[in-house]
Amino acid sequence: MKRRKSDHELADEIGTQLDAEGDRERYPGAKAQGLLQQASDAGSGDLRAAYLQDAQREIAKLDPARHGRMINQLQSAALALQGRNGDTQIAHVTPGEFVVPLSVLTPKLRQALAAAVRNAGIDPRSLVVGDGRNSVNPRTGRPEFAFGGTANDETDFRNLPPGQQVADLYVSRFPNAASGFGHVGVGVNTENTEGFYPRENTWRMGFETPGEVRSDDPNLPHDMLRIPTTPEQDTAAEAYINNRKSTPGNYGLFTRQCTGFVDGVLNAAGVEVPSDSTEDPYDDLIPNRFFPSLRRRYQP
Repeated sequence: MKRRKSDHELADEIGTQLDAEGDRERYPGAKAQGLLQQASDAGSGDLRAAYLQDAQREIAKLDPARHGRMINQLQSAALALQGRNGDTQIAHVTPGEFVVPLSVLTPKLRQALAAAVRNAGIDPRSLVVGDGRNSVNPRTGRPEFAFGGTANDETDFRNLPPGQQVADLYVSRFPNAASGFGHVGVGVNTENTEGFYPRENTWRMGFETPGEVRSDDPNLPHDMLRIPTTPEQDTAAEAYINNRKSTPGNYGLFTRQCTGFVDGVLNAAGVEVPSDSTEDPYDDLIPNRFFPSLRRRYQP
């Protein structure tokens, strides 16, 4: 029987790979994405501006012929982080479209608008900025609102009972995160996923630190996998997420990290996770190996 490697052995191997695999050729957008994440965490002000400037320098080093789509996504993420008054999203919009600020969007107005667009056969959630039902432009990764709904969604929401949910789980993969090892998150009925992170930026390999569940940054380049589920499965997944939020515990690279969190959500919902049945510990440990096995299972 194959011996499972110890945490110390895995730490040594991953440390070596971090040094060997973090180069620009294999993970061309990793450094720029890391700087954009630091800019996002820094809040507004001079520190964010400094990180954005460094990120732009890294983006400028990418080859447009080979990484054109990645450049577009990184540039749009950098642009979004330059918003004012709390704006952190950019979108494709059409002249004449009416944008309602949150400051005037009362519950009564929200209900009236939702009823009007539902009568037109459009899911109201598809018109809410940042909702997982937004249609996404494949070239830029930015939301678009010209037709409402998602590009491949032909459901007529006039025929759905009021309040009925579309039952889906979404798993995101940020391939350039963690020096190219990636990050995964999960969302229930939304592409706005959440992941498990160290609470502070003081985490060191081989050591545990307090963890937390927080939103993934949708502005960073990422892949998305949709897994069809039932409302009952969604309820179980949400219960697991809420329990982890209330009692997050520690973050540990080999014990409780982002892949373990997503794996736990899927298992709670009764969703088969292919990597659970393999003997290779990296399939459950490294996001860039965990996510492809899920995609092969649910999006062959």
